[in-house]
Amino acid sequence: MAEQEMYRQLDALPNCLRYGAKQLQIRVNRATNLVPIGSDSVTSSGSGTVRFRFPSASIIDLSTISISFTSTISGLVVGSAGSNFINALIPAAYKYVRRAQFYLGGVAVAGALSNQYNQVYHAFVKASTSKPYCHGKALESYPEVSDVYDQYGTLVKAPTATSKSAFQVISDFLTLPKGNGGCSNMMIDTSLWNDLELQLDFDNNSILSIWQDGSADAGTAAAVAWGLANIRLNVDVVSSIPGIYAQFIELRSQEGNAPIRLAFQNFVSQIALIQPTTRLQVSSTCIDGLMIATLPSNYNSTVPFTGNVLVSASTDVSNPPKFNFKSPLTDTTARAAFQASIQVGTALYPQTPYNCAYLLADSTLNHFWHASMMATSLLYLQSNAVTGTVATSTVASANYVLPNFLSNNFIWVQSFSLSDGWADHNKCLSGVDTSQTNLDMLIISSGLYDNSTNYLMVGLLTSVLEYDTVVKTVRVIQ
Repeated sequence: MAEQEMYRQLDALPNCLRYGAKQLQIRVNRATNLVPIGSDSVTSSGSGTVRFRFPSASIIDLSTISISFTSTISGLVVGSAGSNFINALIPAAYKYVRRAQFYLGGVAVAGALSNQYNQVYHAFVKASTSKPYCHGKALESYPEVSDVYDQYGTLVKAPTATSKSAFQVISDFLTLPKGNGGCSNMMIDTSLWNDLELQLDFDNNSILSIWQDGSADAGTAAAVAWGLANIRLNVDVVSSIPGIYAQFIELRSQEGNAPIRLAFQNFVSQIALIQPTTRLQVSSTCIDGLMIATLPSNYNSTVPFTGNVLVSASTDVSNPPKFNFKSPLTDTTARAAFQASIQVGTALYPQTPYNCAYLLADSTLNHFWHASMMATSLLYLQSNAVTGTVATSTVASANYVLPNFLSNNFIWVQSFSLSDGWADHNKCLSGVDTSQTNLDMLIISSGLYDNSTNYLMVGLLTSVLEYDTVVKTVRVIQ
């Protein structure tokens, strides 16, 4: 009641005074070069971990988090006369991260349910971005995704040295930094929600796009490695805020029957061999949708692309196996021998199974863009290494055609609600509620099973942080 009275009094002010009372300035100051707890470097062994602690008793803008580092790719082979070389690209920055976990008060609240963070993020990139967007993210090496080059040149050109390095930044994170009802700024007050930490677990060499030319040794190519050094955290922290904020929090904390809640993005993922019926178990108060992508059986292996710059050829180099969402479908089988649907409890999504694989791309675009004229994606992109002579070897985009969705970017996002709850401006959690029990989500398909292709299955969730104003404790409602 005191809160309502405060706002009633503010609304009663004349407009000329109301602006000064309600539009009070909040200033921020960027905290840069925060050092991780322990080591600030990792190698590509697949076991590297760094953990950061954010400023205590502070209001932090999670949407401004960036992780900076210097990356080095080693084990390259220069070759001779521009041939018989081994080259590798500096990967998009997000590809290094196998898992990103956020902790509050030492308890994992987001990211712990997925060990495929980089693959999930890659699927989001492919399904919702464009080439110009990737070009604008050069600091994060996104041109490696869209055009298969880095600052040293294209993948099919001989390197000038046995190693190369670059300064890189990861400036966007999924899960906890995404929330607060679709606001552009996701603020969290660690004096209320407890101390915040971020732990990053890193992947192995399988994230690299490697080119093995001519008679270069295959074993040497597979041994190309990466390493990160001087890993630092940067984030905006509120340095000045009006006194009314503290009054508001104090009033809210005194309302014993009204816990303070904060909704945010979360997801659970797993990889499993495709069967006629494949399942993912999820327990959540709000399942917004399901993302499904196909992966080859060697997705966790370091597999170089092979070619010869002295022989005219065209080789598909869109993605290494870890990020190559390749389905066993052809253009013919996608239209003639395919069916797919998802069963959640007793409900079927869609009501009548899809009878054409290309409708899955339509579902994915509709999830992100809702048929908007601003819709963008890389679902139909394929990049080819075009070889011939040393001078003419390059990487070029193939035509944007439907079969590229099947061969490189098979990503299906099926919505269960009108919008993702964590991004809903009305704070409405309209997704599937499992009533705190594990729910089987069955992917029922025909035409995809070949005993070697896998599903990357991602349950898109809205989780809720809840601060109990009576016992003064924080809990996570998944």
